[in-house]
Amino acid sequence: METAKLLIVFIVMMVLLWRKIPLVYVVIGASIVLAFLFGTDITGLLGMAWDATKDPSTIEIEAILVLIMILEQILRQKGYLERMLNSLTRLIKDRRIVMAIIPAFIGLMPSAGGALFSAPLVEQAVGKSVSAVQKTFINFYYRHIWEFFLPLYTGVLLVSTITGIPLTQVLLGLMPYGILVILLGLPFLFRIKVDEELAVAPHLNSETMFQSSANNTKKKLLTDVFFSTLPVLALVGLVFAKVPITLAITIIIAVLILRHKTNLIEFYRIARKAIVIKTLIMIWGIMLFKQVMETVGSFDELPALLGSLPVPEFLIFALIAFLLAFLTGQTGSYIGIAFPIVMAASGGQVSLPLAILVFMAGSAGTMLSPMHLCLSLTIEYFKADLNKVLQMLIIPESILVGTAILSYLILS
Repeated sequence: METAKLLIVFIVMMVLLWRKIPLVYVVIGASIVLAFLFGTDITGLLGMAWDATKDPSTIEIEAILVLIMILEQILRQKGYLERMLNSLTRLIKDRRIVMAIIPAFIGLMPSAGGALFSAPLVEQAVGKSVSAVQKTFINFYYRHIWEFFLPLYTGVLLVSTITGIPLTQVLLGLMPYGILVILLGLPFLFRIKVDEELAVAPHLNSETMFQSSANNTKKKLLTDVFFSTLPVLALVGLVFAKVPITLAITIIIAVLILRHKTNLIEFYRIARKAIVIKTLIMIWGIMLFKQVMETVGSFDELPALLGSLPVPEFLIFALIAFLLAFLTGQTGSYIGIAFPIVMAASGGQVSLPLAILVFMAGSAGTMLSPMHLCLSLTIEYFKADLNKVLQMLIIPESILVGTAILSYLILS
């Protein structure tokens, strides 16, 4: 009964989103309704709101977003982004490849706000010649290709820790799916038509610090790409060195401020222009919804309910992971709940094929969830139609889960 309430609320949320009600209103409204459905009074709701606000995860995500907004504005104002796009589009004539490379490159940083960083670059690479839906899909989809390859992402680390399967085995098991993800995105990418007249041609204005030359050689272009992306490369390097993402971004911002001799007044103007309050409120609303779900115990009956279904056990595990991921949009949520359930039901021993299947089902859930921060941020930036984006996403995600099921049946 309790799980039914959660599912009803989520269905209503999806209907409202399909009717183009802004996500910020939907998640905050759903949080209030869900709390009252589970018998919470006003005082209790305010307590949940305060818990969500002071939650270290909320503070960290909001801080990361603010820092990324400021860093992106500095890089844009000082000409780094223009120089990078100018060089890339001279090196790679196909702008569609450029628009896929950008989010993939930024995706090396496993931060909640990475999609917001790459979105303006994708916009600048192809401009209005490509629809908002297509830009949203490419920016969101190619941002997440590294989750199957890199131990920087917490998902693979948690799976290895919980199941006891060595990390190298988990990564090797997921690597074919990472390659498949890249390949499945190509038909969508090359179906896009870029009108050069409508695309934003990368150029450098007189206010930037860089000068372009009509006779750029390949070597010079590669040098331009390197130095224009150096702040991001340094940021990725700091993350690889296990420097906390907030500290890493702060260090890069500080270096850029010193490098360009930015005074306090100019920095204030940059920050004021960069920070989008509506986006920060939307993220807070998502964290509030997560807090309400956890506090009222809306997940408690889900495993038992799914376990009563007349389907094979491995599909139950996959369905649990998918629903948890879809309802929360967070990798840590489905791994932290689904994998302990799988471990308990399997007597403490989980095979690699089963672990991969559960991971892929949960991954599909997060990619299709409006609660996923990267999706919500990208939708908000490009003002895209959520329905149309999900229609594009469901095809590759279905193939990935189907492949994982088939692999489990063959290998187990």
